[in-house]
Amino acid sequence: MKIPNATIPEVYAAAADVYRCRISKDDAVERLVRGFRLNPTSVSNMINNLDVMLKGRTPKRAMNVFTWAYFLQHILEDFGQEAFDTALQSFERHVDYHESSKIKTGTDHSLRALLAKFGKSSAVKPAATVGEATNTIYPDDIEDPASILIEGALLRITVNRYERDPIARQKCIEHYGPVCVVCEFDFEKWYGAIGAGFIHVHHLVDIASIGGRYHIDPVRDLRPVCPNCHAMLHQERPAMSIDMLKREISMAWRQGVVCEDVI
Repeated sequence: MKIPNATIPEVYAAAADVYRCRISKDDAVERLVRGFRLNPTSVSNMINNLDVMLKGRTPKRAMNVFTWAYFLQHILEDFGQEAFDTALQSFERHVDYHESSKIKTGTDHSLRALLAKFGKSSAVKPAATVGEATNTIYPDDIEDPASILIEGALLRITVNRYERDPIARQKCIEHYGPVCVVCEFDFEKWYGAIGAGFIHVHHLVDIASIGGRYHIDPVRDLRPVCPNCHAMLHQERPAMSIDMLKREISMAWRQGVVCEDVI
């Protein structure tokens, strides 16, 4: 029995929890089978594949192209570039293994195409020359600026990410200003002219949790945040609320965790 693509996010989330030792594999399989009526063997194989990919070994169990793509994309978002590079190398070995183990050998063009597509995410960009304008994409900026009306289409720059129209980002900044709504950090005040206008833009609702395409209001749905606060918001999945992070910071101050010398 095939696993429906619509349930792959649930399978991936359970596999990630198993890898992080938050839940046992048996409990994860039981939860998925009970909640979504999935085939336990297929689910078990997918959980194993994620663990093997993150550990840099060769995944032996087949998955469809959609599932491989979903796993690779979310490994990058959830575990970072180094883990993604390791997983991508594992996937490449799987493609080789998959082709060599066929009764009739040949190239699986769909897997090769996916490998080539994600392989660009590991390419190291050459350093910009002095004075050259750059458009840097940070790992914690993957889930930020929005489209004015619709977003969700995949776009490759330096990593796989959901496409964001910069107009929505600009509308958000024009409304709130280029100052972090969590900690009130202003890059221009700290760094001068080079920091003018620099800020990340955070989705109040994770695009990854929505999936597909949706209409967005830049003022209602987005907030400007500094990269540090943006990273902290995404320490949880789905992302922590801005009010919750403010409370965490306030609590850290009261407990003397935050050092005034670094502010």
